[in-house]
Amino acid sequence: MRAAGMVAVVGALSLVATMTGGPHAHADEGPCAEAPAADVADRDAVSPVHRKAVDCLWHLGILRGHDAEDGTTRLSPRAAITRAQFAGLLHRTLEEMGDADGLPQPRRPRFEDVPAGHTFDREIHVLARAGIVRGVDERTFAPGSSVRRDQTAALLRRATEWATGTPLEVRAGPYFGDLDGNVHREAIEIAFEHAIIEGTQRPCGDGGGVYAPRTRTERQQMASVLVRALEAIEAIGRGGGGDNRPDPECPPPVWEPRVAAARDYAQQRSGSVSFAALGTDGEVVGHRAGTQVSAASVLKVMFMVAYLRQPDVRDRALRQADRDLLEPMIRRSANEPATEIANRLGPGPMERLAERAGMRDFAYTRPWGSTQTSARDQVTFMRDLPRHLPSRHRDYALELLTRIVPEQRWGIGEVDTPGWTPHFKGGWGAGTGARDHQVALLVHADGTRVAVAVMTTDNPSHEYGKTTLRGAFRRLLADLP
Repeated sequence: MRAAGMVAVVGALSLVATMTGGPHAHADEGPCAEAPAADVADRDAVSPVHRKAVDCLWHLGILRGHDAEDGTTRLSPRAAITRAQFAGLLHRTLEEMGDADGLPQPRRPRFEDVPAGHTFDREIHVLARAGIVRGVDERTFAPGSSVRRDQTAALLRRATEWATGTPLEVRAGPYFGDLDGNVHREAIEIAFEHAIIEGTQRPCGDGGGVYAPRTRTERQQMASVLVRALEAIEAIGRGGGGDNRPDPECPPPVWEPRVAAARDYAQQRSGSVSFAALGTDGEVVGHRAGTQVSAASVLKVMFMVAYLRQPDVRDRALRQADRDLLEPMIRRSANEPATEIANRLGPGPMERLAERAGMRDFAYTRPWGSTQTSARDQVTFMRDLPRHLPSRHRDYALELLTRIVPEQRWGIGEVDTPGWTPHFKGGWGAGTGARDHQVALLVHADGTRVAVAVMTTDNPSHEYGKTTLRGAFRRLLADLP
């Protein structure tokens, strides 16, 4: 095993294993057991699933931020990590483990697009000489390109093999059903079995897992997979190895929303509160769930779906013009692209989508923010959101709903949902408190889906409405398994 200092580092990281999916969690020990919160202005934007990993790697100096225009240091946790940044992160990890001295010295010239003076010049060329990172061809590295999930698995497999001197092999599988034709398939299966990576839908011994190989890797996700890689490296160094092979049967989680607690809370709040939830039993329950309210910006999820379902869009690759409409509309709730889509579509596609979704309280109108809907409508629609999306654009659209800008991640965005990925959108009108809504689809690691919607009107202020949303979601989701 090359990394002499590895055991100490991995011991320091053991606390975060339970938070990031590592199968070999130890007691809370080492310097990271009480690692302080990462000193970045946007730490609250880090998903609770990844927060411990981010704090620990920040504490160890492996993860670093960037200077923002406002003078603060930021992590940008949901930003895609580039190939160059990954090389720097991995090199710092090897330095922390006391292993960097064993890396070969780079030969030059190497990659023409990584000149001397590039921020990660040495790291890229050193790791390339060791065979851990590779170029897109012999002379090109593409340092600014994003790292995808399939590439992440391949990179960490090579890093683990280099650090341990042990070739990794897959003993069972296949685990994932969406890897046909992917050149990194073997690396993904190996990295999963050794508990280095996880899928977006965990397999249950039937090869039916989902990995989403071409989805980009976020900075916060990289912190978690790096922690898992270190756990696997430690296990291999002890003569064992990670064993993440799933049980033959994985019973799905069972969840019933805590309607009574949420209803009692809602009745204590000023203004009008209605909500609905669709649990694992498929039944819609709630409080005043059929109350019609003006949709405001929660309607933008329907705009996105109706746009992507258009005959001239659904079966082709998205263009930059498409993304320039959809991304600001969903991620920062921009109204101009929503109005442009409304003008292009007309009422027909929206009304057909509502009928397809089985909405009972929907009435489309212009201005579009005054369209009538209900919490009952929205949970029915959100629960089946993947089914309404064209298969070609499904992953893209669902990912957008996980990338709401930090300053709009209130309400359900402040509620911990370990094991579940929330895809959500809010609507708040002019920000006066007259309307504050949120709708959400939550997807479990095994693919189980549930949906929740909370609609509020006549709040004393926008801040008050946001507090009501957070309180209602926390109570509804308190027993989420």
